[in-house]
Amino acid sequence: MRSPSGSRSPWWSARPASQNWCSSPMGSKRKRPSLRASEGSVLIQVLWTLAILVLLGLALGYSTALDQRLVSYQRDRLTALYLAKAGYVRALVELERGPIPQTDSYLDSWANNPDAFRLTPLGPGSFTVSYALPGQDPPAGVVYGIVDEDRKININTAPKAILARLPGMTEEVADALLEWRARHKSLVVIEDKPFKVLEELRLVDGMTPEVFQALEPFVTVYSDGKVNLNTAPREVMAALGMSEGLVSKVVRFRWGPDGIRGTRDDQSFTTLASAGQELNAFETLTPLEAAQLSNVITQNRLKVASSVFRIHAQGTVRDGKISRAVEGVVRRAAGPSRSVALLSWRES
Repeated sequence: MRSPSGSRSPWWSARPASQNWCSSPMGSKRKRPSLRASEGSVLIQVLWTLAILVLLGLALGYSTALDQRLVSYQRDRLTALYLAKAGYVRALVELERGPIPQTDSYLDSWANNPDAFRLTPLGPGSFTVSYALPGQDPPAGVVYGIVDEDRKININTAPKAILARLPGMTEEVADALLEWRARHKSLVVIEDKPFKVLEELRLVDGMTPEVFQALEPFVTVYSDGKVNLNTAPREVMAALGMSEGLVSKVVRFRWGPDGIRGTRDDQSFTTLASAGQELNAFETLTPLEAAQLSNVITQNRLKVASSVFRIHAQGTVRDGKISRAVEGVVRRAAGPSRSVALLSWRES
């Protein structure tokens, strides 16, 4: 190649300036990332971030909802507890109503009163004061009222002959029970209660769960040892030494001519001295039955009035889905104030 001057220029001078001999053809053609690929990568990152945030939000919402349900459940349980306590107080009102009666029986308002004690509405729920009759299935076996503890045998004072005749008991278990009483008898007479609560019976040798379950409805640790003839169940009267025929006549007398419990013709014994005459006037007693009744009265095992009562009250909310129960044993004073003293309390 010639120069403008006509002379031939060197071979390297003919190479274009843009084509430097040391430059790489591949390097000059390297591709830059496209804008569309960059946008796709950012979109994926955003979607993952949104997914994580959604999951965190769902977890937080579930945790908050669970906390709210727990708080609501605890609030309802507390409400049910106070409804049960309201039922307990309502029962005290019946016990303290009017003057001290000469007798206590199933005719009294505290004993069987569905209008006052059955699903009584209060605030957001209701309360019920009731107990189950042993050996009977609900609803027939449910009584809406207060339990008379004086209708039971006191396990701290009853002799072996009476203990052995109680449901589920044997002479061996009765002997073990008497041995327990002897070991745990207090030197202080006023505190002479070897058994403080019924559950201590489970510690007696031979006291199986089956025996305890059969025995529990008919025994107490709170009474003075005398049984109310107006409220005593069949099993207790039989344990006191009454024959089956005499027990049946006592029950028929209490239920009245119609033979149905809780009706207007129910009756009660007014005094122990007249109990034999009242019963014989209703249904003739045999000489043996009259002697049995007189013997139990002479042994100072009976009375016709009560002073110790057990109140079992249940409070419910949410249409019965949540419930709590309280149980108190009280002693009613004999004075004009009719005040009651709490002997035992439990909540469940």
